[in-house]
Parts: sequence; structure tokens; C-alpha cells
Amino acid sequence: MRIEFSRKIQVIEEYDVVVVGGGTAGAVAAISAGREGLKTLVVEQFGCLGGSQTMALVTPMMHNHIEGNPYSSAIDEEICDRIISYGYGYKDAGGNKGWFDPQMLKIVLEEMAVEAGCEILYHTSLVDVARNGQIIEAVILHNKDGLFAVKAKVFIDCTGDADAVYYAGLPYEMGNEEGVNQAISLRFQMTNIDCDRFGEYLESLGQKWATRYPYLHTAVVKGGNWPLNRIFEEKVEQGILTEQDLNYFQVFSVPGKPNDLAFNCPELGGTKNVIDARYLSQKQIEGKRAILRLAKFLREYIPGFKNSYICDIAAMVGVRESRRAKTEYILTKEDVLSYRKFEDGIARTNYPIDIHGASGKLECASQRITEKYYEIPYRSLVVAGVDNLLVAGRCIGADFIAQSSIRVQQTCRAMGEAAGIAAKLAIQRNIPCRDVDGREVRSIMRERGGKL
Repeated sequence: MRIEFSRKIQVIEEYDVVVVGGGTAGAVAAISAGREGLKTLVVEQFGCLGGSQTMALVTPMMHNHIEGNPYSSAIDEEICDRIISYGYGYKDAGGNKGWFDPQMLKIVLEEMAVEAGCEILYHTSLVDVARNGQIIEAVILHNKDGLFAVKAKVFIDCTGDADAVYYAGLPYEMGNEEGVNQAISLRFQMTNIDCDRFGEYLESLGQKWATRYPYLHTAVVKGGNWPLNRIFEEKVEQGILTEQDLNYFQVFSVPGKPNDLAFNCPELGGTKNVIDARYLSQKQIEGKRAILRLAKFLREYIPGFKNSYICDIAAMVGVRESRRAKTEYILTKEDVLSYRKFEDGIARTNYPIDIHGASGKLECASQRITEKYYEIPYRSLVVAGVDNLLVAGRCIGADFIAQSSIRVQQTCRAMGEAAGIAAKLAIQRNIPCRDVDGREVRSIMRERGGKL
């Protein structure tokens, strides 16, 4: 059965810039554009900014694996410093001040966006794109008011899944050579934990670092030699845990909450098109069952957890990789492994190749922090085939291997800042985004305080 209908959709407003998706990259793209004096709208499906950081509980930010952990984005570093000033971050956690409490990050990102003059439209979703040849004329949105359109001179797709690219009918890539995406996770947090007792237990098992609040961190990886691996393997054999629970388990302390821990698990496998709505719904259900099982195991068998309980379960499934836009330049595995530099580089990182496989296998390059790094060119943010669409975040133009390195938060924030600056240059000079000189974007990021 097919139902067809036509409806006139009203254009309710025109902007200089519309940022679709207010997540890790999108919030910073909006702040960046707003600070350039642009009339900026950020469209967000949830009731806060931050996306994976706040709604998927992905904390902390990973170190970029360059000596000193320099921030390519000054806005990124400013966000970290503001959270620290509020008492919900760490000044220095092994050289990484990107540890944060997701609830406080909601407040900080919103404050900074409002201060930059951005308009935020929460509880609103993208449903289509009005494209006329090489021009994106408007995006079609939906919320409790119904369907409506907004126009802009430049659009920035920060949906993580390249939704604007997809709805505009533009080409994209997805998955590895077989089309399989990285594994997804559903994160959670627990409270009322005796973190010192847990740290003592880890030390008794041989872990000699990151064992006490405030920088507590440990993990379990199938086939690995982490301190908790043996008890996980034992409980799998006894039927208390499952093989899936053993695939990947990771825990971090949460700044400002000395009795809380944040869990980067359960990891729920991957498939082709992990963003299929039915698949995501299934994984939300499966993930909650796994969280209940893990919490019960921790309370019964791990010192420090006896009186603990679940205090938060992510509203979003954590997606590591889905659609990737076709852009003016596609970053490759070879670029990453050869530490390639670009004249229009707008972010530098040495974060390792980090692929969570459908079977739970983790493929990871060396974790050694070095002075080496590669750069992401501005051209990887410029969507091919149209004049006024940029993309920032994990869905930029990159092959499957390279994407596994660029997808982390510090890098995504730098992309967002670059996109906001590029939008200003394109509008100011009335030129397509592809004609913006990425070297100038880089220069402005430097002037703002970015380490490029």
C-alpha cells in the first residue's frame, strides 16, 4: 500500500547559518558561527546540546596522543576550562583536562551558545532537505508545531549520521569493505560506589595506575590482560556474565561526583546500517538488560560496589560510525599512518586507529603518546556537489579506517569551530564553501588560540 499526499510547507525564518544537530561538533559550530556575528540557528532533537557527550554519556574526552595534548580548537579548550571552573572537571588527568560530568556539560554548552547569540531549537528533527541543483535552499523540520522550513545561506550537517547529506540525495559511504559499521554501545553510570575500595582491589590485581579517584580508569577486552579480565572470564564460564559482556568493558570516574563511575559498555555489536530505527530500538532493549546484568555482577563480586546502584542510562545508543559524506577531499588510512600534514589543516591528532568490530574485536594502533600527528584538511568538511553545505564531526569525508581515528570528541570540536569560521568567509565573500581558503580558516583558528 502506498499513500501519497502533498502539503505546502511554510518557510518560517531565514538565517545566515543553520547547524543541523547540536552535538559534539554541532554545538561548537554554532558557537563559532555566532561569535563571527552570524545569525545562527542550531537544530537539536533532544532538550540539550552535546549529543553523544551528554545524551549518550560518552565521557571523558580522549587524549589526542600528541605530547602536551594541544587543543586545535580554542573553543574546545574554553569549554573544558569552564567546566573545571564550575567544579565538574579535572585540571590535569594525565595531561587530559577533558574529563567532564555530562550533566554539567549540558549547562556549559548551552550557556556558551546563548552568549554567542545563537538561537537554539530543541525537540526538533530534520525530515528533509530542499535542494535546487548545487544550492541547498532550506531544511524541512518537524516538532510539535508541525512541519516547517527554514532557509540559510550556509548549512552545516553535524548530525553524526550525515542526515542532511542523505536527505539532499548526495553521495555518501557507510561501513567497511563489507558495509558493516563499527559496534555500538549503550553507556550507563552508577553511584554510591566506594571508589577507593575499588581502587585497592584493582591494585591487588596488579593495576598500578589510575586506581583512585579522581582519575580512576580500568577496562576489560576479550583476549586482553587487564586486571579484571580473569574474573570476567570466570563469570562467563559460570553463566553469570555472557560472552558479549566480556567483549568490551570500560569504566571511568566522573569529576565532581566522587562516588560515581561511568561505563563505556555494554558493547552491542555492529551490522550493516546500525542507524536503522528498528535495529537501534532492539539494541536499546538489549542494552538495558545487559546493564542490569553488569550492575548485579558488580554489586555481588567486585569490592566497592556492594551498595551501588544504576543512576543513569544513556538516552542515545552510542554510534561510532555510520554514513560518511563524500567531500572535496577524503581523508585516508594512508594519511593517518603517514602523519600527513595539509596547508588547510584545521585539526591535528595522533589518536590511534580504533575499530570496534561487529564481533566485539578491537583493533587499535599503538597507544604511545608522541610528538607525531596528522592533520585533517578543511576540504574534508566541504560536501561535494553543492555550494553551501559543510559537514563536521564523525561523518566528514574519511575512509572507514581513518574515520576510526578522527571520530573522537576533541577532533570533532575542532571541525565544528572550523565550519563556523568557513561559513562566515563564504557568506562574507558570497562564494561557495569549496572556494573558501582553508589556510585562512586555519589562520583564524590560530588567532583564536587554537594550537595549529
